[in-house]
Order: sequence, then C-alpha cells, then structure tokens
Amino acid sequence: MTLPTTARITRTVRFSAAHRYHTPALSDEENRRVFGACNSPHGHGHNYRVDVTLEGAVDPVTGMVMNLADLDRLLKERVVQPLDHTFLNLDVPHFRTVVPTCENLALHVMAELRPLAAQLQGARLLRVRVWESEDLYAEAGGGEG
Repeated sequence: MTLPTTARITRTVRFSAAHRYHTPALSDEENRRVFGACNSPHGHGHNYRVDVTLEGAVDPVTGMVMNLADLDRLLKERVVQPLDHTFLNLDVPHFRTVVPTCENLALHVMAELRPLAAQLQGARLLRVRVWESEDLYAEAGGGEG
C-alpha cells in the first residue's frame, strides 16, 4: 500500500485588537440598528486566534510540508505584528475603509499571505480561519479539510 505524499498543516497565531463596526454607507441610526453594541464609538476588543492551513508535498528528507520556523516568521511579520494591540479601524490602513468584521479580517489575512506563495516552499495556502471568540469564526479560502 502506497502512502499519500501530500498533507495539510495548520499553524495558529494569536493577537489582541479593538474594532468598531461602522460604515459611512449607512446613517448613524442605521449603523446602530445593524451593528448594535459593536457600533460603540469607543470600540471593543477581542483576543483573536488565526489558524492558517497549508497543503503540500511532504519532503521525504525532513518529513515536513514546510519549515515551521519559516512559517512562524511569515505569520509574525504579516499577521501578528501589523494587527496586535491595534485599534483596527484607525491603525490598519485597510480597515479605515472596510468594516473590520470577522469575515473581513479573514479575507484580509488571506490577502496578506497569498502573495507569499514563493516563500511557502511549495506548499499551497489552503485556508485562513479567524476566531473572534470561542464560538465565532470566519474562514477565507477553500472550505475543505
């Protein structure tokens, strides 16, 4: 029996940030109605968890899809450092014009990581899952796995 030669790995990183749900496309009253407490002008914070899943060939020598030290460096540079201890709406240029929902955070992290394909050592970025709380996450990328 031949073993498969590809595998998936998931690395988790964490960051803390504040945000406010508000869009100029809606009136102040509509923002309050649509976003409720998440529309507070002072914002509120979360301890986010980000799961990044890669898929690729398992190197026959190292037994790895990708060197985890390299992956950790990329995640620190592209996810944790730019987002940790920020007020997303004010400190992250992308979220000055995009409501920083869990869904938009997942899409943003995926967009930040996707151009790094050359640094992923042949692995493919399969999925980004952003957990806003223990009972809410959003996912970008493929849903398989």
